[in-house]
Formats: sequence, C-alpha cells, structure tokens
Amino acid sequence: MTAVAGVRLIDGDVVDTLATVEVGLAAAESAALLSRDQVATGRVQVNGARSWMRVLAGCLSELDLSGYKEFHRVGQRVYYHIHLFRESTGEALGIVDGRRITSLRTSATAAVAVRAWAAGREVGVGVIGSGEEAREGLRALRGAVNVTRSWVYSPTPANRKAFAESMTRELDLQVTATDSQDEALGRSDVLYVATSSHHTPFLAGADVAGIPLLAAIGSTQPVHRELHGDAFEGAAVVVDTLDAIKESGDFIDAVACGWDPASARTLAEHLRQPDRAGRVIFKSIGSVEQDLVLAAHLLAAAEERDLGELVEPIGSLRVMR
Repeated sequence: MTAVAGVRLIDGDVVDTLATVEVGLAAAESAALLSRDQVATGRVQVNGARSWMRVLAGCLSELDLSGYKEFHRVGQRVYYHIHLFRESTGEALGIVDGRRITSLRTSATAAVAVRAWAAGREVGVGVIGSGEEAREGLRALRGAVNVTRSWVYSPTPANRKAFAESMTRELDLQVTATDSQDEALGRSDVLYVATSSHHTPFLAGADVAGIPLLAAIGSTQPVHRELHGDAFEGAAVVVDTLDAIKESGDFIDAVACGWDPASARTLAEHLRQPDRAGRVIFKSIGSVEQDLVLAAHLLAAAEERDLGELVEPIGSLRVMR
C-alpha cells in the first residue's frame, strides 16, 4: 500500500462501488495464505444495558498492517467500521465502512475454496437461504467458478421467488426457486448454506451425503446450528479458521457425534492441495484477518481511483521510553 497524504475515509457508497467479486476473491486468497506466525489476533465483546459492541483486532506483520473491526448494535440498528494502520510505524491509513465487508469476505472465502476444488469444471449450485449472505454467496461463486445452473430454497415462497428472479437478471444465470429443500439438495454439485438458523440444525448426514461440496457459512456461534453433527462423517472438512471448531454449533455437535477435530484442514492447506477425492465440507465463521485484508484491498482501490475523503490524522503521538 502506498503512502498517503492523510487518512482516507471510505463510506458505504464507495465500498459498494469498489466491492467487486474480483476484489473479494483476491483479498480472500491473500488472507487465507498469510503465514500464521505473522498473524496475531484478539477480540472483546461488551454487552451494555441498551447496546452491545464487539471489537476484533489483528496485526498482520507480513502485510505491514494492523487494525480492528468494530460493530455495535442499538435496537435494530447495527453500525460497522474498520480502522487500518501501518504496523511498522503506527500511521493511520484509513477508516472503511464495514457493513458490506462481512458478507463480501464470507462469500469470497467460500468461493475461493470452491474454485480450488472445482478446477475449472462446470457446476450446479444449490443455495439454502435467500438473504444478503445468500446473494453475496451466489455472486462470488458465479465469479469464481463455471456455474451453469442454480436453485434456491428458503422457507418463505415469496423470498425465494424474489431471490431467483433478481439473481437471474443480475448474474445472467438461470436461478430457479424450488418448492422443497430436497429438490435443491438433489440437483447440486455445490451447496451453499447461508441461513439465520440458530438453535435447531436442519441438514442431517443423510440429506447431504450425495453433495460433492457443501459450503456452510451461517453457524458462527455455539448456539447456531445448520448441520447435524453426523453430516461431517466421512467428509473431508476444510475450515477458514481453526477457531471454527470451538465456536460453531455445527462442530460442537460433530464432536459430540464422534468427529475428530484434528482431521480438519485449513483453507490454506486446501488451496495448496485441494481435496477432490470424496465429499468436502467447507465451514466458515470468518476471521479478523479476512476483514482487514479486504478493507486494505478496498482502500488501495480507493486510492487508485481517488475515491473517498482524505482527512488529516487526529491521533496524538507519544514517544515512550
């Protein structure tokens, strides 16, 4: 990243302008392949009487980058920001609106995993869910692999119909709304599961046994469930971060069913030597390095196109002995 005359502020409109699938894929692969001994991360969550705030911080020495993502909720309103610094000097680089970044980095990371597995083959993609995460997921997969057909299922007919119609137009791809989950499962080479299911898993081992690659991104906390524990039996499991094994309800159930967490491979290992022999499950919960690397890519794109607003740094400098 080149030196800048000030701190660049990138609002949500600029992020939307710059947040192409190509940028997302490049950032996701870069984040996955970081040397782990050059990454340090931490986080804190504070729950107040009226609101809560979560802060995820990281130092990415390989990229000379540090920063944090914070998001806080008040009622139904959630705000996201990412602050970036040059690690070697402490110099503030930019503040990026983070609303779009979570869904973009999640979808791009899954698409990078699918791209390595697909190796240029044509695939049919089933989508379970019809919200923002599902839309970003299909966009990223369409940009990463040769998707020739797609199906979507979600419990609300109007939502899945709207998803199919809008994504067909946007992606120039026939996306069909199906009336049953089984129909989407039965036709899919790749299944992208992006739901807000919390306490009750809805996909069992028997449901997904015939799906070559399943990407599940909705279960990010211990109380979240999308997959029954038996879904992992016999599959090659790839994770975006090893933290997922402790933090996703899907994995908590899997361990209880006898799955060995030591068998999981990281996304970096998968990218270097993709699993293609049998069933593959890619499980994602997201990580701060994904957020920071994507924000840095967006910041670089904004600098190149002179987008956003440059402001003078306001952080005071104190030299410690």
